[in-house]
Amino acid sequence: MTPENGQNLHIAIALNDLSDEFRKALVKREANEQTLAVGWPIAVGRKQGAPVVWPIGLISAEWSRSETHLEITVDADDILVNPDWLKGAARGAGWTEATLRDVFSQSEGLGLDRADFLARLKEAVAGAFRGKISGSSMVSEVDPETSGIYDLAALFLPTDSTFTAGAVRDLDQIGTWVTEKLARTSLASILGLEPQAQAAIPPAINIGSLNKEQITAVQAAMTEPLTVITGPPGTGKSQTIVSMVASVLAHGGSVLVASKNHQALDAVEDRLAKIAPDSEFLVRTLDPAREIDQSFSDILASLIREPSKTAIEPDRVMRSRLATLAHQRARVLDQIDEQGRLNFTIADLLERIEARKYYDENLGVSVSAPLAPGLWARIVKLLRSLLSRGQNSVSLPDPLEEGASLVVLKAELERLRAQLEALHTTGDPVALTAEIATTVGQILPRVLASRVALSEADRSRLGEEHANLELTQATGLLPMALAVEVVTHRPLWLASVLGAPRRVPLAEGLFDLVIFDEASQCDIASALPLFARAKRAVVVGDDRQLPFISQLGIAHDRNLMQAQGLSVGMMGRLAQSRRSLFDLANLTPGAAKVTLRDQYRSAADIVGYINEQFYGGRLRVAADQDQLKAPGGTKPGIAWTDVPAPRLPMQGNINSAEVTAIVAQLRLLLEVQKYEGSVGVIAPFRPQVQALNNAIMGTLSADLLERVDFRAGTVDSFQGQERDLILFSPCLGHSSATTAVTFVQKDWRRLNVAISRARAVAHVFGDLSYARSGKVSSLQKLASIATEPRPRVAEGTFDSDWERRIYFELKNRGLDPIAQYEIAGRRLDFALFGSGDIKLDLEVDGRRWHADIDGKRKLSDLWRDHQLKGLGWRVRRFWVDELARDMEGCIELIRKDLS
Repeated sequence: MTPENGQNLHIAIALNDLSDEFRKALVKREANEQTLAVGWPIAVGRKQGAPVVWPIGLISAEWSRSETHLEITVDADDILVNPDWLKGAARGAGWTEATLRDVFSQSEGLGLDRADFLARLKEAVAGAFRGKISGSSMVSEVDPETSGIYDLAALFLPTDSTFTAGAVRDLDQIGTWVTEKLARTSLASILGLEPQAQAAIPPAINIGSLNKEQITAVQAAMTEPLTVITGPPGTGKSQTIVSMVASVLAHGGSVLVASKNHQALDAVEDRLAKIAPDSEFLVRTLDPAREIDQSFSDILASLIREPSKTAIEPDRVMRSRLATLAHQRARVLDQIDEQGRLNFTIADLLERIEARKYYDENLGVSVSAPLAPGLWARIVKLLRSLLSRGQNSVSLPDPLEEGASLVVLKAELERLRAQLEALHTTGDPVALTAEIATTVGQILPRVLASRVALSEADRSRLGEEHANLELTQATGLLPMALAVEVVTHRPLWLASVLGAPRRVPLAEGLFDLVIFDEASQCDIASALPLFARAKRAVVVGDDRQLPFISQLGIAHDRNLMQAQGLSVGMMGRLAQSRRSLFDLANLTPGAAKVTLRDQYRSAADIVGYINEQFYGGRLRVAADQDQLKAPGGTKPGIAWTDVPAPRLPMQGNINSAEVTAIVAQLRLLLEVQKYEGSVGVIAPFRPQVQALNNAIMGTLSADLLERVDFRAGTVDSFQGQERDLILFSPCLGHSSATTAVTFVQKDWRRLNVAISRARAVAHVFGDLSYARSGKVSSLQKLASIATEPRPRVAEGTFDSDWERRIYFELKNRGLDPIAQYEIAGRRLDFALFGSGDIKLDLEVDGRRWHADIDGKRKLSDLWRDHQLKGLGWRVRRFWVDELARDMEGCIELIRKDLS
């Protein structure tokens, strides 16, 4: 029933063999809906005493109609399980719906190949088979009175109520919009149009604490037509989204938050609802778990029914204060950025001047001779790298061209220093951020209470308009004017990407901002209609985690784009077969881009592994290491228990040795040590997960497992979740099937997802000799970090003579400084450890690089100190002239810090 790899399966059915009703349905859909599903195999069951027929697997296909035949093409070996069958069959098969669904679980949008689908079906309900199920020699009829599963296929056309049909209708309608209308939406950036100019927007505010990158992201969401946020695991993307929403709502705007993943919406909803718990400002359109399904029409009816309220005007003085704080912080951050850019350029210019002096004074080289190629190449590379990251105004002025004389270089140095001196900082961004959060917490509940309140006059007017719609029997979604009224009083909407077309009107720029969460797992086509519903867009994702898996082949994708006359230059960016929504946004010219760098979730060694292997060293450790819940006798980080793989070939990707080792470890943790952190077990292969689940459930009590929020799942199913302790079963060894090794090799992101789920400890139970063999490079690196001592930076490494001097002064007084200590993605000048849990960061600062024009410490240093204090460190900084004046007094202060 599915094609071999790289091939298509063609089915031809005579039109005369189809029922009249089916042929009518084809005619109705032929203009714009030429997809259908092949259902296979077919299950017969009973519902409320009556026979019912379900397709179990759904295979996507395309159809066309000749004069005599219906031509069907299946272009992928990809089967999705039918959710209606899961509901109906679970009870009769002795499963709960959730556990039966987990048998077939994959990443959203990802199906199973035929062999894997059949294997899982046999494990779940083999006793219900009526004959052999193969998909090749199918039966010609079934007995509707005899329940069971039959080797039979059927064709199913999508109904007008399907999610994809709604997106298709939206796209058809958007295709008729004129350029001016498109320019009023966030589609303008995607389509390469000039976005319509917007009114001045106030600076960003924040809920809770934010770091510099998060603030930058929130500000971009307030001002840029399209913003792309890269959010690696644990970097606070949900906190950033909440502050984006708060910023828009506080200034009278509206927001639509969308995701294909209901779990992602759950996490965001939980945080957003706390902004103003006493006000109904938030609407969740669809949540199957809570049986929520509501549209704009439903919310309008609800608004009309609720009693009229008197709006409470928010404190104007406090609102003015909030605006002042936000503007002040924006100025300070701009000044910090400008200082950083100037200091960067000055530092490289000083290096060049020193090199020029050396050439001129020692080698007798003409002042017009070029610098050493290697040095200048490095400077140019650094400057261009800075420019490529989207930072503003670091240019290469003429005096810095190769061959400039020493006189010209010194003149340029003085000019830049004067420019730096002209900058005057106007506040501490850390203190301002804290004050903004406090003010927002006081004022935003009143702002939202005022917005959701409906006066008697408004309620009556809306009731009359709603009644008119009912009398005229108007169908479909609300007209634009009424939709705007609904958004005015319910300014925040959370919707699934595919469910939005049925529940949210297609009105250009209805929302001020649309935020796509988990965009790496979202396809392009279903998301575009939501761009049309908003003026600005934010796309949040991570291309280093498991991606969107398209069910569209490359050839088919290319043919579709060519048929629509799409230019070759746009094809790569819009290729649904290869790009996710995140990819599309990230490749869009002019998009504002921010990467969140501070990792607040995990132990330092866990962050170190994913940072080096997957994120190019961009992450910084920001979690409070003292608050991590590691099991007794285990240090936070990555641990490895060597479990040699069986010599005989593994059957069905099940490694029984790893199952036994993990069960024994869980018994020790939960029954003996009474571990109280949360626990997850992950494996790459579903059969191994099933074997682990069966063994664990059969050994440990349900109460123990519930206490630690236990869950076992595949890497795909664990994306977006986290636990204090993750037990990972690689299920690989020298006897593993080539297909199993290839499965892990071909997507290196699986190990990123698996290990980054852990907060305190990621404990691997696997064959160490196989891991060290290097057949899977990311597994080899994981084994190295878990089992080999990490080299420390040499204690003789100092950045200045004053660092060297204070190091030996401290040593001579019985203290034990560690030079160049790594923490939070940075190196401390010195780390010292005192009684109890005291940790001290000692910094030795020269005024040239660490003082502003007023002689005060640079704000960038204060921001860094604030982060370290949040991790439980004390910070002590000395100017070198302080050390020169009173070394003894400085060391005495250090002693007090450590006591």
